[in-house]
Amino acid sequence: MPAANTAVNFTEKKAPFSATNLGELAAGVLRHGMTWTIFRPEEGVFFAQGNGHTLRLKLPPVYTFEYIPQPSIKNSVSDSLYVENPMVDKLFFGILPGDPQLELPDYDMGTIADVYRTMYRLDPSGIAVKKIRNYRHPSFAPTSLFGFSDIIALAGAMLRGYKSASTLTRLPIPAEHTTGLLSHTEGFVIFRHRLDDFIVSPQYTVSPARPVPAMVLAVRDMYYEMMDSFPEWEDEVLANKQINNRAVGFLNRSLEHWVTCTEYFKRVHATTGPAFYRDLMASHLKNAVNWWHQAWTRIRRDQEREHFGLRNYLAEGMHLYWDYLDNVIEDMESKGWMEISRENLTEAWVVMIFRGFCWWRCHWMMEGDEMCEAPPRLPKECYKDHSPIQSPDVESGFVVIPSGEDETIS
Repeated sequence: MPAANTAVNFTEKKAPFSATNLGELAAGVLRHGMTWTIFRPEEGVFFAQGNGHTLRLKLPPVYTFEYIPQPSIKNSVSDSLYVENPMVDKLFFGILPGDPQLELPDYDMGTIADVYRTMYRLDPSGIAVKKIRNYRHPSFAPTSLFGFSDIIALAGAMLRGYKSASTLTRLPIPAEHTTGLLSHTEGFVIFRHRLDDFIVSPQYTVSPARPVPAMVLAVRDMYYEMMDSFPEWEDEVLANKQINNRAVGFLNRSLEHWVTCTEYFKRVHATTGPAFYRDLMASHLKNAVNWWHQAWTRIRRDQEREHFGLRNYLAEGMHLYWDYLDNVIEDMESKGWMEISRENLTEAWVVMIFRGFCWWRCHWMMEGDEMCEAPPRLPKECYKDHSPIQSPDVESGFVVIPSGEDETIS
């Protein structure tokens, strides 16, 4: 697999560390499908393995670089390879790359402290942060980020290339358990049913009926096209079996619909400025963090709604997302978006959620438990660390280890 644009190319014949830095080293290893099992920059000790490669590095006062390359893997795709995009590097460090088309910043989420700071940045009232803290109590759900996880698909840049021939969708997850309702079958199915119900609600069918917002109808049409053409659109299990080989046609069509939704917001921003989408996303997240607790409360009280044979708590969660829509609109109005009608705010929310579905079907992330156990996310400070790593003796700094010799640095 070729290195990212900013990463070290370990397959070159020359000594690769004659000129590099800590950030490039950390990302370059991971982009080659290896895992850092020892990453101690404060001691200058590093060890990585994976995808058939082994790398050891010790920094001053003793320079050593040892690397075993992997023979050609043209006929196979390793589970440790990731989407080829330089922005993917940020995810290894717990940094979510914001979508530049919507002028979104990067968001730190590699540690729970980062999550709290990011959520407070989005909701300065502190209400959402308090909810996340409560739900992460050791006796409750200490490693989950219910609702907050939507930020990945709503704010994240599209990491799959336009019209790419690659079938890879694998990404490193930037925080624990961050797959959420926008990635699960239940989220898709309940969204579809609630969208259908919304379109035929009395406000749009009883005289004097108002016209259904155009992009709401467009989302319905795009959704049904995907459902009728690709079984993996709603089938989460099928999609997740295809982490390295999803059909190019399916990926390209999902991406095209994501682009359609992105272009919609760019048109809105021509009038409102980029603050509109950021505020809409923040208003959604502020409410979304409540879904898990409230879903189980409704189930315990026998108040759950139709879940079509799917997991009831996840289905109830998407029902709650639709219930929160009034709260989202009120929160947007409190931020000063009074000149935008409730119909248009609703339209924007529908487009945003569908755009999130499209994002998820173009990507797949390592599950939280797998990523937490090995490899750990690297400190975000290392991503921007351009401290030079340079050997004064190029030849002695590069040693190829004979196959079979594999000692772990301790």
